[in-house]
Amino acid sequence: MSEADWKKFVEIGNAIDKMRGVTRTENAQHALLLVQMLRRTEFLVGSKERFDFYATLLPKIAFYLDGNAIAALDASGSFDENQFHMSFSPKKSGIQSRFTCDVSDGRSQTTRYFIKTHHHYLSTEDNLKELLIYQFLNLNRLGIGPDVHFFVPSNISQTTVCIATKDCHLTLLSHLTKDTVNTKALVQLDLISRILCLCDCTTNSSNCGQLNGKPMIVDFCIKHQSGGYFKSDIYQENTEFNYSELMAEAVGIPQEQRFLIVKGSLEEWNLVEVINETALEMHQMILDIIVTKDKVDDDLERCIRDVKETIRILSESLSAVL
Repeated sequence: MSEADWKKFVEIGNAIDKMRGVTRTENAQHALLLVQMLRRTEFLVGSKERFDFYATLLPKIAFYLDGNAIAALDASGSFDENQFHMSFSPKKSGIQSRFTCDVSDGRSQTTRYFIKTHHHYLSTEDNLKELLIYQFLNLNRLGIGPDVHFFVPSNISQTTVCIATKDCHLTLLSHLTKDTVNTKALVQLDLISRILCLCDCTTNSSNCGQLNGKPMIVDFCIKHQSGGYFKSDIYQENTEFNYSELMAEAVGIPQEQRFLIVKGSLEEWNLVEVINETALEMHQMILDIIVTKDKVDDDLERCIRDVKETIRILSESLSAVL
C-alpha cells in the first residue's frame, strides 16, 4: 500500500503545476492525506533519496492549497490564470520559506519571481521594517532593489506576509571580477547597508551585486536594534561589515575618494524624501495586515526616525570635511 501511495503522491507533485482550479486544490489535499498515511510507517525515512524528494515536493504541493498560487499571481500583476501558467520550485535556503515562481504567457515570455515569507514569520515578532525597506529600495523608488510585491497567504493562521521580488537579472557580487566591477556601485552598496542597518547583504555575495553598473540588493535581513537604529558614525558603530576580496578593495579606497562618492550618492538619492514617500505608501498596507500593530508601529516609526537622523548627521559631517 505504501508504494502505491508514494507513486500517487509523486504523480500529483509532478503534475500539480499543470492543474487548475478545484482539480488542483483537491489533488493537493489528496496528496497531503497520502503523506499523513506514509508518515505513520517507516516508508519515507527508510530511504534518504525518497525522503529528500518528499521534502522537495511537499512544500510545492502545499503552496497550491486555498488559493495561494492565485494570490501570488495576483501579486505579480497577472490576473487571468487561464492566460498564464505558473510553476513553483521550493528553495532550501535561509530560515524563511522560499519558492521560485515562473509565470509564463504560454508563448515566449517567462517572468521569474522569488517568493519568501517575511522575517520572523513563525514568531510573535513581526518585522515590517523588512517590507518597508524592500519598497524603499524598489526600482520604482530608490532604484537599488528589484520590483517587489506583497501578498498574504490564505491558509496560514498567523499573520504572514509573502514577499515576491521580480528577477532583475543582476550580476551577483560573487560573479563580478576586477574587470567588471564598478567601485562606486560597491561603495554605494556598503553605504546604504550601513545607513539601513542591513545584515546578510553586502557580506553575502549572493544577495547583492550590480545591474548595468549600478548597485542592486535582492535580499537582506534587518535585525531589531535594542539601542536604536541611529548611528552617529556609520563606519565606526556598525561592526558587522567584515569584507573580503572585491568589497574589501572597494571600501578600502582612499578616504577622501570614498567620501566624495558617499556625498554625491546622498545628493543623488535624496533619501529622506524617498523614505517619507515610502512610509506613507506602506502605512495603510501595514495597518491592513498586522495584528500586533502597536508593538510593530513603535519599532517601525523608531527605525524611520533614526535612519533619517543618521542621514542628517552623515550629510553634515561630510559637508564639514569636503
